[in-house]
Amino acid sequence: MVDICLICEGTYPYITGGVSAWTHNLIKDFPNFTFGVVHISSKIDHFRQFKYALPPNVIEYIEIPIHEPIIDSDGLPEMKADAFDFYSFHQELKKGDHTRFDQILKRVSPSGFGGDEINSGAHGKITGEKILYSRESFDIITNLYRQCGLNTSFIDYYWTFRTTHLPLLQILNAPILKASIYHPVSTGYAGLYAVTAKLKTGSPLILTEHGIYTVERKIEVAEASWMLDEGGGSLKLQAQLGKIKDFWIKIFDFLSRLTYKYADELISLYSENKKMQVALGADEKRILLIPNGIDIEKFENLKGRMGGEDATLKVGFVGRVVPVKDVETFVKAAKLINDSIDNVEFFIIGPDDEDAEYAREIRNLVSALDMATAIKFTGLANTSDYYKVIDVLVLTSITEVQPLVILEALIAGVPVVATNVGACREMLYGDSPEDKAIGQCGIITAIKAPEETAAAVVKILKNPVLWREMAITGQKRVRRYYQKKHLCAQYRRLYYGMLAAKIKTIKN
Repeated sequence: MVDICLICEGTYPYITGGVSAWTHNLIKDFPNFTFGVVHISSKIDHFRQFKYALPPNVIEYIEIPIHEPIIDSDGLPEMKADAFDFYSFHQELKKGDHTRFDQILKRVSPSGFGGDEINSGAHGKITGEKILYSRESFDIITNLYRQCGLNTSFIDYYWTFRTTHLPLLQILNAPILKASIYHPVSTGYAGLYAVTAKLKTGSPLILTEHGIYTVERKIEVAEASWMLDEGGGSLKLQAQLGKIKDFWIKIFDFLSRLTYKYADELISLYSENKKMQVALGADEKRILLIPNGIDIEKFENLKGRMGGEDATLKVGFVGRVVPVKDVETFVKAAKLINDSIDNVEFFIIGPDDEDAEYAREIRNLVSALDMATAIKFTGLANTSDYYKVIDVLVLTSITEVQPLVILEALIAGVPVVATNVGACREMLYGDSPEDKAIGQCGIITAIKAPEETAAAVVKILKNPVLWREMAITGQKRVRRYYQKKHLCAQYRRLYYGMLAAKIKTIKN
């Protein structure tokens, strides 16, 4: 049994980025606690490698592939699908009704409830395999399809139904990593696992929501031209399939609201996130604001003056070369900057192996714009080495939460140009009246706006006085609001408080 179980969906320890870095640093910052990590993945990939070496205080690790059958190890008999009342389960998902969730969980996965466990010999359990292959479930899906009155084919509906429901049943039947505290870093399937673990073990649940899961999934579903790829063939969902896309969104909304309901503590990183959480059903009274924080000593005052020793101006992009970071806009902006200012170099600082096709497109764009000598790709690198030399950091992401790279650049003394996503605006312009009074340490631009991005960078680079004012302002803001020691102090209080309460409950 571990002290804290961190639950990650599709991020740590396989993917680099803000959420993974936050997770890794949290574990390292509390060496006296033992941690377990549950990674929720799509499918098993035996060739995939960790991007982070698990710290020594991670003593348990479980991976749950939600689109593959989970090996049945508890020996409980399976019940027939019609005995489970799968129709009601589906309808409650669509309505967002959580009132019977604990009862549903006991029917789906009765093991692990101790004295409160139902008579599993009489009822058995239901697994994803039952939903996929039983005649009873097929009849239920057929009836639901007829009731929906969809114009799309039954095949489309059936495979969408399978793809949305199988992961839920896989999570509900997954092995529970025993812990004193469950701490998912998102809602969604990670939140569902945490709620399941809480109901089975009685341990408390802390939710730290970096991005708003429901909002991010809505964007993905709205932009998707396909929803799944089964057996190597794509199942296309065109625009007329609005009802099916709407059902995907309802699943994600259900999972978020469920996690909000059962979370003992709910953490938001910034004020706009908190507002969205409340709008999506979270109890405002239980939401704590704990922003990201960094070790300022590592990055403080790395940048001396604009232009550096060689007097060449340098503009940097720090992040993964993936579509969500919109590196294309950075490259196009770099071309415009290069045409406006002499003697400028550009750096794309970050790994490019996560999406090989997109990385290839970006390199082709660089060549097409005749920028191959001006733009350098560093690959995975020590960012502090580049904060010493770049004069402006540019983020062109189409979605973000509270980027650590902005904090790193600001404390180093580097002004920032960033898109108006996540907490970027309040990081550069301030949040509270006292914060805003400090001043601006960068410029906010619209997403997918290379001209606006280029103009912002040129404005800063052509005005050394403005550059210096922004550099000083950024350092002030980070020192006052974004130090890691403040983050650690708040999580330490949460962890110790919950552990003390659990020990007291056990003693009683």
